[in-house]
Amino acid sequence: MKLYKAIGAGIFIHDKVKIGKNVTIGHGSCVGYGDPEDGVIIIEDNVEIGAFCIIHFGAIIRESAYIDHKCVIGIEAEIGSNTKVLSEKEVAWKAKIGANCIVGGNVPDRTIIEDNVTYLGEIAHSHRDPSKDWDSTEEVSPIIKEGTFIGVHALLIDVKTIGPCSYIGAGEKLKYGLEEGMALIEGKKKKLSELRGFIKSRCK
Repeated sequence: MKLYKAIGAGIFIHDKVKIGKNVTIGHGSCVGYGDPEDGVIIIEDNVEIGAFCIIHFGAIIRESAYIDHKCVIGIEAEIGSNTKVLSEKEVAWKAKIGANCIVGGNVPDRTIIEDNVTYLGEIAHSHRDPSKDWDSTEEVSPIIKEGTFIGVHALLIDVKTIGPCSYIGAGEKLKYGLEEGMALIEGKKKKLSELRGFIKSRCK
């Protein structure tokens, strides 16, 4: 008996996928892509997966998460409970996203996003030796700590840690990191506490 309900046609669900109750899956989606040796896919209760999504083996999607249309969830990636991954975004290999997040930017390999983060930006490595093949080196991926907000088209280059409780405005460029409770606005770092509540993090 199926524990999920299809809301469209052309859905593929591999036999090794473990699906909870009240899960909806949109048309044209493929759940169980790649090599089954990468591990089973676990989709917990009340998850909604949109149309034309690809979910790779080893992925875990926690309770009440929402995966919008045309998303890709990579091998061994994890999506936390009540997190929303917005349309056409990719959460790549071994990336971990916490609970209650909004993800509107692509998330590269091994990135860690903690709980209550809004991430709408872009992440880039420095690629200090571009003569090497694409997958020949692994540079450090960032940790985006709890309660941080990252605006649309903000570019994070060689970032190791951001936050917690920090704010990066839309279109800003950040290298290396941003400390707890700080804001990056118009190229300048300021303490959020100095902005008198005009700009806030997601921390309560």
